[in-house]
Order: sequence, then structure tokens, then C-alpha cells
Amino acid sequence: MFYKYDDIKVDEIDENSYRKVLAHEGTLMYAQVFFRKATPDVEIPTHHHVHEQVTYIKKGSFKFEIVYSDHTDVQEVHVGDSIYFPSNVEHGCIPLEDDSQVLDCFTPQREDFI
Repeated sequence: MFYKYDDIKVDEIDENSYRKVLAHEGTLMYAQVFFRKATPDVEIPTHHHVHEQVTYIKKGSFKFEIVYSDHTDVQEVHVGDSIYFPSNVEHGCIPLEDDSQVLDCFTPQREDFI
């Protein structure tokens, strides 16, 4: 199945971010997330979901937080870095540069994104 980038709609997430849901079928999904402005002074908002997730830093840099049952890991990541998030583990990020972007891969698909 083919997904043409220019044909994919843009979904506003909040006033600072939006996404495009890229290829998705079966139990796998890609999404590209864009951040308009850096927000380095904002506390990292965390969330969790049943989906396993891999995030690839496509542009810019971020501070990511992963909250495991026995410790919290906070790291700065840059273009080319990637992160794995297990199912149901709290995680979140803040962009450190304007116009930063990530590619997220989820399994199973995020039905709430479609």
C-alpha cells in the first residue's frame, strides 16, 4: 500500500505541534510530528499508551523523559538518535529547537490517530 506525502492530511495536536499519519496497516504505524517552537523552559509532559513506540529524531533536538518503575531517565537527543518506549511506560519530550521533527513508529497502530 502506498501513501503519498503530499496527499496526507495534517492533524493539529496543540498550538505548538502537529502530525501527519504516514503508512499504517496491520499492526504497524508511522507518524511524523512537527514542533513549531522550542520550549526548553517547560516541564516535560508525560503520557503512556499500550503501544510500543520507536522515535527517530529527524530534525532539531529534544529533551526526552522515560519514567520506568525503578528510575527516571532524562536525556537530550539529536538528529539521527532514536529511542524505544516499552508498552505502558510514561514518557514525554520537549523540543529544544524551533521546527524540530520526529518520526514515530507504533505497534499496534494508534487507532486514536486514524
